[in-house]
Amino acid sequence: MGTASLALFLLLPVLDPGAVQGEVIQDLNNCSWFFQGKTPPQGFDTQNRIKICQRYKNHYHFVTLYRTDLRIPVYSAYRYPCTMGVDKKRRPSPWFYEPQIDDPRASMEMISSNGTSSGNQAVDTDYQRSGYDRGHLYPFSFNSNDSATATTTLTNAVPQKHKANENWAEEAESIVRKLAVECHRSGRSMYVVTGSANSTNIKLKNKIVVPEVAWTALCCTSPPDQNNDPCLNNNLQSERENVMMYNKDFSAAFRKRMMPEETTVRLTVRELQEQLGVVKMFESCRGTSADDEAETFKEVTMLIAQNRGDSVSKWSWVFAVVYCLLSELGLKWF
Repeated sequence: MGTASLALFLLLPVLDPGAVQGEVIQDLNNCSWFFQGKTPPQGFDTQNRIKICQRYKNHYHFVTLYRTDLRIPVYSAYRYPCTMGVDKKRRPSPWFYEPQIDDPRASMEMISSNGTSSGNQAVDTDYQRSGYDRGHLYPFSFNSNDSATATTTLTNAVPQKHKANENWAEEAESIVRKLAVECHRSGRSMYVVTGSANSTNIKLKNKIVVPEVAWTALCCTSPPDQNNDPCLNNNLQSERENVMMYNKDFSAAFRKRMMPEETTVRLTVRELQEQLGVVKMFESCRGTSADDEAETFKEVTMLIAQNRGDSVSKWSWVFAVVYCLLSELGLKWF
C-alpha cells in the first residue's frame, strides 16, 4: 500500500529485552473523544496490554486495548457516527498489522502483514487455513470512507468461527447499529466498547488465542464538549433508512459465547461489568440501575420493531418481549 498504507499512532510500551510489558508512557489525549466522558473503561488488567489510537491517513478512527501475550485485542472503543477521510472504503488483502508493537523504533505507519511474522501480535498468515474468521470488534459495516478501511487491522480482530461470527453480526451488531441511528437522530452520540473475554485452550498456529466470549456495551448520550468534538456533524448516507426517533439517553449491552448454536443475550451495562470483573465501562451513562436501563431498552427495541419488519426488527422485538416476560417473573438472562 506504500505511503498510503494504514497509519496508527501507538502509545509505546516500555520494553524489557524480548518482551512487551504494556507499560504506557503516554496518555490517550489524542483520541480521548472515543470514550464517553473522555475516560477509558476502568478496571481492565494492564499487564501485557498496550493502548492504541488507531490512525489512518491523518485521522484517528477508534481506540484499541491490545493484549500481546494472547495476540488479540481486549476491546475496541468507537463512536457512531464518526466517519473520517474521503476515500472509498475497502477491505485490503492481506490485512494490516502494527510494526511498532514489535519494535518501538519502527515506522508509525501500519503496513501490510504480507510475508511478516510476529511473536507479539497476529499477522495475516496466522488466520490462513485456520478455520476461523478475522472477527472485527469495531465492525467494517458500521462506517464508510477511510474509517471503515481503518477497521481492517489485525489489532481489531479476534478469531471467530464463521457461523458464530455471522450470528453475532445479526443478533448484536445489527441491533447496535440500529440503536445508534436512533441515538444520532435525537442529536446525541453513541459510544460503543466491544471486546472479547474468557480465553480458551485453542490457539491459531500455536499462537493466537481464541476467546470464548464476545461482548459489546453502548451508551447513547450527549458529548461533554460539543464545541470541540471531531465526531460531531457526521451525517451518514445510511441513516436515510426510516427509523423513529427516541429522544432519551440510554445504555445496553450484549454478550455471546462464540458457539454457532449459542444465542446472543441482552443485559445491562452494570451486569456486563460484573461478569467481566471491571469497574466502569463508561464515565457516566444512564442505566446504572437495572430497572432504569431495562425500561429504556425495552422502549427503544419496541420502537425499532414497530418501524420495520426485517430481521433486525424481529430480533429487537424478540429481545423486548422476552425481556419483559422474564422481568415479570423476576428472572434474568443468566
